[in-house]
Amino acid sequence: MAGGNCPETPRQKMIGMMYLFYTALLALNVSSEIVTAFVKIDESIQKTTINFSAKTQSLYGRIDASVADQPGKYTQLAKQAHDIEKESNEFFQNIEDLKLQILRESQGPEASLEDEIKKKDDLHAATIVMVGEGGPMMGKELRGWLDSYRELLLGIVQDTSLTVYKNIAKNLEAKDQLDNKEEPWTWEETLCRGMPMIGTLAMLSKLQADIRNSEADVLEFMIAKLEGLDIRITSLEALVSSPRSFVIRGGKYTSNVFLGARDTSMRPTVYLTYNAPFYDSTVVDGEVQYKLRQGANYDTLPIDESGKGVHTRDCGGVGDFTYGGLVHYVSNRGDMWMPYSSVYQVGDAGFTVSASACNVFYRGLDNPVEVAVSGYPQEAVSVSITGGASIVRSGAGYIVKVPASVTAKEVNISVSVRTEEGGRTLGSKTFAVLNVPPPTLVIAGAYKDGASVPKGAITRTPTLTANLESDFFPFKGVNYSVIAYEFLYSVRGVTQTIAGTGSNIPKAILDNLTPGSAASFTNIRVSSPSGERKTNGITVKIQ
Repeated sequence: MAGGNCPETPRQKMIGMMYLFYTALLALNVSSEIVTAFVKIDESIQKTTINFSAKTQSLYGRIDASVADQPGKYTQLAKQAHDIEKESNEFFQNIEDLKLQILRESQGPEASLEDEIKKKDDLHAATIVMVGEGGPMMGKELRGWLDSYRELLLGIVQDTSLTVYKNIAKNLEAKDQLDNKEEPWTWEETLCRGMPMIGTLAMLSKLQADIRNSEADVLEFMIAKLEGLDIRITSLEALVSSPRSFVIRGGKYTSNVFLGARDTSMRPTVYLTYNAPFYDSTVVDGEVQYKLRQGANYDTLPIDESGKGVHTRDCGGVGDFTYGGLVHYVSNRGDMWMPYSSVYQVGDAGFTVSASACNVFYRGLDNPVEVAVSGYPQEAVSVSITGGASIVRSGAGYIVKVPASVTAKEVNISVSVRTEEGGRTLGSKTFAVLNVPPPTLVIAGAYKDGASVPKGAITRTPTLTANLESDFFPFKGVNYSVIAYEFLYSVRGVTQTIAGTGSNIPKAILDNLTPGSAASFTNIRVSSPSGERKTNGITVKIQ
């Protein structure tokens, strides 16, 4: 401490100055958590802006399509709408340019909004550009753009009692902070003073989102005013509608795919009943009017936060179920009653998972088959096969066996079910019947037709074997074995023959393997799952 009788020493003064400097550094050091939070906020706002932009483009598309159909009614609306589009895009781009200007003030003239922002915690760049003395004072420019755009949109709505007017007035308001009379802040100062640069960029991104949101609000207001029905489109959704939710094999599935526009702020009342007819209707002045049917028992569906009625029902029985009713909504044109109906089918749950090997059956192999029947219990399903083949259940699927003795070139599988009314055939499918592919012949465990083989290799492994080497054949572990063959060799120009059996090459043949000569094995018979067959011969050159 310092007093009149105890003046500060130079060391104490130095310590005091260092403490003040350290305090200033702490004030300037924006925590990484705050910077990260601003980054996430900015990313979220930009995604929201993209959604709003898609919404506004769909509204312009709707207006342009209406002009093509009804030019007398929609031409003036389209002109006014595209004037708004021009002003909105220009204001949006001005803010984008302002963000780039702030970024380059911090990171240099080569900086780009598409690149990673390196100095997110910069506390000076935004202030210099927006409100700094001697700077471009872009904050005042921004406020002027905002006030002009706000007046444009409010001038279209005019009615201050409407929700759309109040929303635009609030979202596009440049409000100064005057609560602290000793240090009042202007609106533009609130966007940058004492704030890291990423915070200012996030605030500007929010303003861009407000532009797109307000643009959409005005377009919806203009459309609703012209069409006379005050329903705001707040959500677009791709919908699929099908007259039936279950189709038997052999039938046709039909559905309608369309874009649904809805007002999520609507809280309609949805009446539902399973007792047909679902509503009454009358024609008044050529227009159909609907009302609830007297004596019918209706359920009122709960409405979720997006404005949809949620229908759930326990399905304890099997069969077709049809339901319908009316949706009631109070609009600016009065009560609206809209009819709906739908149907669904309940069957016993069940499925099979079996990877069928191919579209043909091979003699002598276990051929897996997938048979799936929806809507019937497993014990009611019958499967049969023609042509001397057999089919048996195996796990979740079936196995078809075609004996090697069967000569039929195709077989049919028929599927039928047992019902309370009797039996019913659902259909059949034809499969081709083939033999397994021919094997590849191998001498000495490694050498194929046309190879050069050292005599010593054959002497060490005197075998003639048959293997399936196709990478495309779906069955694995198919076995072949050599039954008999003939060995051909030449003595003084005369061809001699030695008969062999099995896969072993006897000594009588090995003794006639002369280096430089060709060894040929022919008339080879092998056994396979599809029966005995002859194969092509194999010739190798003895080294």
